[in-house]
Amino acid sequence: MHHAWIGGLLEHIVSLLGIADLAARHYTEVNRDLLLTGVVLHDLGKLHELRWGTSFDYTLEGQLLGHITIGIGMVEKKLANLPDFPDNLRVLVEHLILSHHGKYEFGSPKLPMIPEALLLHYLDDLDAKMQTMRSEFVRAESQGRAPGQMTEWVRAMERPLLNTAGYLGEQPRTAELEPEPEEEANVLPAED
Repeated sequence: MHHAWIGGLLEHIVSLLGIADLAARHYTEVNRDLLLTGVVLHDLGKLHELRWGTSFDYTLEGQLLGHITIGIGMVEKKLANLPDFPDNLRVLVEHLILSHHGKYEFGSPKLPMIPEALLLHYLDDLDAKMQTMRSEFVRAESQGRAPGQMTEWVRAMERPLLNTAGYLGEQPRTAELEPEPEEEANVLPAED
């Protein structure tokens, strides 16, 4: 199921586009277009870094180079075919990709040095952590834990977690972006 992780990557990018748009409205010093470009391109290299065969795995290129290096190569190759693309903008876009992990120890070749890169790093990290929480709450429920009970130790977060909605006895809120089933049918183009 090669499409499963591509779907997860696409969901991550769409989620990030939403919060990046909101953050760019709040932080007026941020160039919204540059930030959103960084959101779309920051994990581009994962398309060649990862593969899904009988199991989820890294490609040889992914193992040896990593998605940041691969992504930079993909962007450089594309921009080489766009001779009118401004060089100063190319440098900023590449910096967004190179610095999105935020710290050297997390695999970033560069630290974020522009407002858009700093924001991209923190929003990317935040979105990943929130997705981990959602997944852990689903897993805890499938293991038979009560809604107001702590999860087991979550290695990725280095702590157990508590779903506040379950603890407070609330129904989980669904994302407003998900269309209702009847709305989905209306989105399809009419046949001629």
